[in-house]
Amino acid sequence: MSRQENVKMRRERIVLVLFFLFFLVGLNQVAGSEENLNLPPESKQDQTSAINQKPEVDNLKQEEITSEEEYLELIRSSIEKYKEIYPLDPLFVLSLIKAESNFGKYEISSSGAAGPAQLMPFTANELGMKVFFPYYYQIALDERKMAVEYYRKAEEAAKRISFKHTPEENEKLSLQVKLYREIGSWHEDQANSLFWRYKEELLSIVNGKTDEELMDIDQRFIIPLAIDVCVRILANNAKRLNGDEREIASSYNAGLSAVINAGGIPFINQTVTFQNRVMRFYREYLSKENLSLEK
Repeated sequence: MSRQENVKMRRERIVLVLFFLFFLVGLNQVAGSEENLNLPPESKQDQTSAINQKPEVDNLKQEEITSEEEYLELIRSSIEKYKEIYPLDPLFVLSLIKAESNFGKYEISSSGAAGPAQLMPFTANELGMKVFFPYYYQIALDERKMAVEYYRKAEEAAKRISFKHTPEENEKLSLQVKLYREIGSWHEDQANSLFWRYKEELLSIVNGKTDEELMDIDQRFIIPLAIDVCVRILANNAKRLNGDEREIASSYNAGLSAVINAGGIPFINQTVTFQNRVMRFYREYLSKENLSLEK
């Protein structure tokens, strides 16, 4: 078989695979609904040890919370509430929220984490919060998982390429690598498109709403509730991680199980960068507090 025929067959195979995958995604979209949505156990915050109770807040009228002092007041109130789990430093929690959203009430990430505490939909939902959950959000998660899986297959195939193999065998492996990467890229594009749709739609229905209205839409944007859930997550993680601030910050980003399995900060670029930002803000807040005390 000539090289041109080989390339032609490969292209036809890619088209058939993509057509089949697109057909499956279409079936999922038809069958999916908000009512029967089954969410995966893993998440950005991955809280298997969190307290199973609905979020509560004493005052839902604090809609115009803009200063760090106001955030700190709410943080201290929640820390007092969960101090029996673990007594967190309010400045550490303030640093984490600043690293997550810079105190932006309507912040929404490219993965659907939302509000000042950047809570993922399924994490917030599991902890008793009302959350915006369209059917296509689960499809986006599945598409991202498939993208990761095909990228992993591409990496494994690339590692098998060796001078010990014949040129034909290495050529076959190279074609596998390219095919897996193309399929992975296709799934990644599908996921990104759906996550963008989620972000745009969510922002359009919450922007400018009062806290009372947000109670029935998405409670992650109600600052007192978001802080309360954030502190609850951090307190539970801190108890499991013996109070190590870097590990606690990492667990909020990558998930508690990821930190436990790694025996420390997991080697994930996003997580390493995030915990460094938290600790930098934490040092700055501690320095300001010490200067205030000296005065």
